[in-house]
Amino acid sequence: MELSRHCGIAKDLLSLKRFSNPTGSLEAWERLFVAKGLKETCGIEQYPGFGVEKIYKARVVPLGENIGKSKGYRLIFRLVGEGLYQILVFSRHGLYSNERDLVRIIKDRL
Repeated sequence: MELSRHCGIAKDLLSLKRFSNPTGSLEAWERLFVAKGLKETCGIEQYPGFGVEKIYKARVVPLGENIGKSKGYRLIFRLVGEGLYQILVFSRHGLYSNERDLVRIIKDRL
């Protein structure tokens, strides 16, 4: 299994710099996902509304913070090919004003 990041992830990480260790949280989730796979990694759901594109969303627990997944990071990724995944968006709960803004970002990065 291979996992890559969209070039927009660097911008996402810059917008998260006020939080405690977003890069470490993302890297920890990546290691877990590569080790366990799509079906065994908890907190992953298919994101609806993208037709034939296989888009998934995941919740990432913030490292170094005393909060759970619900107030943590959001990660959107897609299936590119057999065993190939690409992370499209890495954000924090509440950084985008509504769900339509997130969908627009996803569509821009496809």
